[in-house]
Amino acid sequence: MLRPAFITAIIGTFILLILSNNLEPSLIRISEIKEKSLGSFVRIQGKIESISQKESLTIIKLSQENSSIDILAEKQDSFQKDAFIEVIGKVTEWHGILEIEASQIKTIENAP
Repeated sequence: MLRPAFITAIIGTFILLILSNNLEPSLIRISEIKEKSLGSFVRIQGKIESISQKESLTIIKLSQENSSIDILAEKQDSFQKDAFIEVIGKVTEWHGILEIEASQIKTIENAP
């Protein structure tokens, strides 16, 4: 009796591990990111308004309609102003301003 329960637990854990690696956050608007989003992962799209390079960090100002947010990423040289990108990352706060620590950034080829 103990053996089937153990095997089921191992299989269930394995399935959850696979699913968690393949799930992406739902696409939301920048304007929907609020303080209640702190610590959660989000997926947003927008246009690059500006790029600031620091020592080992890139800060991208991403805009969408009438909203914008700063994206913090590892040093990035492949993005240019006015490009459209999709970002997946964790919502954080710095000096009272919400921002996103990017875990994944990709260019959107057929953006409006």
